[in-house]
Amino acid sequence: MEKVLVLGSINIDFVSFVSRYPQPGETLISNDFGIFQGGKGANQAISLAKLDIPTMMLGKVGEDVLSDLALSSLQESGVDITGISKSQKTSTGSASIWVNAQGQNSIVIYPGANGEVGEDFIIQHEKFFDDASWFLTQFEIPLESILLALRFAKKHGLKTVIDPAPVRKISNNDIWGLVDYLLPNEIELKELTNTENILNAIRILKSRGVKEVIVKLGKQGAGYEDKGKLVAFPAIPVKQRVDTTGAGDCFIAGFLYGMLQQEDIAQAIRIANLTASYSIQKKGAAISFPKKSEIDWKKAE
Repeated sequence: MEKVLVLGSINIDFVSFVSRYPQPGETLISNDFGIFQGGKGANQAISLAKLDIPTMMLGKVGEDVLSDLALSSLQESGVDITGISKSQKTSTGSASIWVNAQGQNSIVIYPGANGEVGEDFIIQHEKFFDDASWFLTQFEIPLESILLALRFAKKHGLKTVIDPAPVRKISNNDIWGLVDYLLPNEIELKELTNTENILNAIRILKSRGVKEVIVKLGKQGAGYEDKGKLVAFPAIPVKQRVDTTGAGDCFIAGFLYGMLQQEDIAQAIRIANLTASYSIQKKGAAISFPKKSEIDWKKAE
């Protein structure tokens, strides 16, 4: 199977499960607490590997105990970590997460070593682009590094996928012409285009050079533009939404899996919805992602 090269963040998540979010100045007692593998880059790499897709990861961690946890989690999931280096100056990235009774989350991220994934790092790791067919990245590392990596990806003939999260202002519009598949959620789509109309927003991004835009719609599933119309695919029903942390990352891995199988966007979105539906029924991000053997693939038909 074709290999996917993932460039992105590697964090450790500290997750508190609460009945509701605290008010300013208020102290709450959490119902449960967990320490999990996190970072959108690492999450997506692990989700891909669990779907039996050959996956290589590029990124940085610190020289600390958190890095041992992060690297072992990636390795155990089957991710190739030879492209991950350790910072001598900064600690491993981390995230503080609150999950409420409805399974919704609020997240504060400390970038740590992820902020050191600069252009020099990309140049030093250009050889990894030779051994992949797809390139996937997010917005949790410096934008100039993302732009350079996208240029390398196109130079080496890779198809490119971007998860524009956390959403950021893009001053250099050269980035959009290098993106084959952009997968924002509704909030990110609005921020990138300054419009609430999903179809108009998709058209704006395509006018900037993006080839295809697939919009994550949360409980409503996902959609994309086909022949001038918005085509929506409903989410897969689940008995209980326990924790939505990482569901978007799981969706992206499912989408890529679908594209690797058939290169059919509609079917890839169905597979993405199905894959993500497993994630939201368990606590944590990467730990909640399903293995290929655990998925009832008939539900994607």
